[in-house]
Amino acid sequence: MSTITSPPSPGWLGRIGGRLIARQPVTQAAAAPAVQKDAVPARRCPTLAILAGALRTPHGASAEELGAALAANKVDADLDRELVDDDGFPVMSARCEPAGDEAVRDEIADWLETCATPAPHLGEEQWRALVLGTAVLRELADQAAGLPVPDDGAPFALQLALVLPDDWQVEPRQAASMWCRQVLAQSGWPAARIDVTEQAAPAPLLARMAQQAEKSTTPAAAILLAFCSHIGQETVDRWSADGTLFTPSHPRGRIPGEGAAGLLLAPAVDGAGMAHVSLEAEACDPASVGLRRLSPQRLNTLAGRLLEDAAIAPAAIAMIVADAGADTRHALELMEFGGATAPHLDNASDIVRLGPACGACGAVPFVATLALAAHAALERDAPLLCVSNDTPDVRALALVRPAPLLQEQDTP
Repeated sequence: MSTITSPPSPGWLGRIGGRLIARQPVTQAAAAPAVQKDAVPARRCPTLAILAGALRTPHGASAEELGAALAANKVDADLDRELVDDDGFPVMSARCEPAGDEAVRDEIADWLETCATPAPHLGEEQWRALVLGTAVLRELADQAAGLPVPDDGAPFALQLALVLPDDWQVEPRQAASMWCRQVLAQSGWPAARIDVTEQAAPAPLLARMAQQAEKSTTPAAAILLAFCSHIGQETVDRWSADGTLFTPSHPRGRIPGEGAAGLLLAPAVDGAGMAHVSLEAEACDPASVGLRRLSPQRLNTLAGRLLEDAAIAPAAIAMIVADAGADTRHALELMEFGGATAPHLDNASDIVRLGPACGACGAVPFVATLALAAHAALERDAPLLCVSNDTPDVRALALVRPAPLLQEQDTP
């Protein structure tokens, strides 16, 4: 199957590529991957367009900054003098300085005080997460505001899919949803055109959105946003009590981290300056958390499906980006997967993990891998693979590649 799709139908969505090319030109340094144009696929994985990505991480406030830090191998966690273990020693953490922005925190607090009755109570970690999420959402909302309007001139619908930390209760979840809706309104979106939903995890959401986008004829765009902070003594004490905190004697434990990452998504069309993403995911037995070694077979199978579906040869893959964190089993699983699927890649420079750069902060590392991969795919003009293997209950794999260029049609 060819990766070249048919020309988009007339309308606002068909003009996205032309609008974004000036903002994010494709680098032509690398040759485009060879594809099997006449292959007939046995199946087809729906595709979405990534129009823009944004992130705030401890080692970068953009995909460019984070990519440079990863390339320089400067993403290790540090000793945190404000967080201590049961013996009073500092723990390792991945702290994101923008999370402490007092001006943004005061702005959020003042608005919630005025508009929420009663005003919600947020803990320190929740405040830090919401500040980071606000920065990312504003960046993506500004990008979305520049999209062409439909042919009838009416603003199109914008879906905001929030992936919030698992341990947040109802009150902070409601506060986050209200505030994020307000951020979109501040960017000029009519309230009737905003749909805010909560999602449990990004991988199944992306797969579902791709399927829905393929069937829908209504102009729409979506922002996927994840934010989380575990930089707080409360989390350290809880993880220490249940034996999940990273320590020298427990190298499989979690390192407290924080960050925010988001994607501006739309139905897939041809055009320069955007990336296409297709994703496969499979549930795993949560009992695998107790295994000493994790097999890469499930990832190998997912990769085989995606590459065959897109008619892309494994040798064309330019990089693998993963959300794997401090657990060495996940790192070994990733390396074995890379060796089996893309043996031409260099383990040190071409297969990278964002987990150490973000620490443990929920869905943020995986969404950040997608944002980084979209940037790198355009920069290298080549396809990349994104791996999610940091949780015991699911394995997800995404193929991110430059969108095919618009094909010129002959004029009669």
